[in-house]
Amino acid sequence: MLTLRRIWNDLRKGENVDLYLTIAAAVAFVVLNLVGVAPTTLLAPLTLAVLALLAITSLGNRHRMDELLQQRERSLDDFFREEFPPSYKSDLETAEELWLVGVSLHRTVTSNYPLLERKLQRGHRLRVLLVHPDGAGLEMAVARGYTRRDLEKKRQEILYVLDLLCDLRQAAPGRVEVRTIQHPLAYGALAANPDTGAGALYLEHYCFRVTTESMPRYLLRVQDGRWYDFFKTELKALWAAGADWSCQEGTP
Repeated sequence: MLTLRRIWNDLRKGENVDLYLTIAAAVAFVVLNLVGVAPTTLLAPLTLAVLALLAITSLGNRHRMDELLQQRERSLDDFFREEFPPSYKSDLETAEELWLVGVSLHRTVTSNYPLLERKLQRGHRLRVLLVHPDGAGLEMAVARGYTRRDLEKKRQEILYVLDLLCDLRQAAPGRVEVRTIQHPLAYGALAANPDTGAGALYLEHYCFRVTTESMPRYLLRVQDGRWYDFFKTELKALWAAGADWSCQEGTP
């Protein structure tokens, strides 16, 4: 019954019709030949006709498979990128709630500091998680670098960014949260309005001694379903594992 139902569904959708016609023709020819109705002179032409139909069907399936493989390759190139899509900048500017996660976020925070100030003045909220500037987490994060692995330089970068974030927190108390974590982090993230229906997660993979860049970079939106939920849940778990940074004492 399952086989018959599948055949009926294919015929209704117009799928694999050529295959079913080939099978029907071959079965009919065999039956006619067994009962002696089909003339012997038709044996070779009918056999060749069936073989031709099978060859055409096989060629069509091969072309469809090649097209599917090409589409898959193109879709992966569209998903995994060397740079974030243009929507990164617009989401960064407009998000009323922003999560930033990374080892030092030195480039992200310093290049967007005026923007972050303006966002906080508009009442937006900012949450930032960095690797702690001392300890095994930072050591492991630096160890995966492709070129010169300068632990002290990375430590100073984190401390500098923490000072900038403390300035922002002082200017907008209650709207800036800063934590550090004793973990090297597997990727960096920018989450724009993550708990809303317009949420977006911009993720960049931290490579191990392959390149100086963080790649691939990719974007997940709420519409991506369980994978968006998966990474959002992990970001929340990382945040919960972090410790609040005390600006007054410069220690957590």
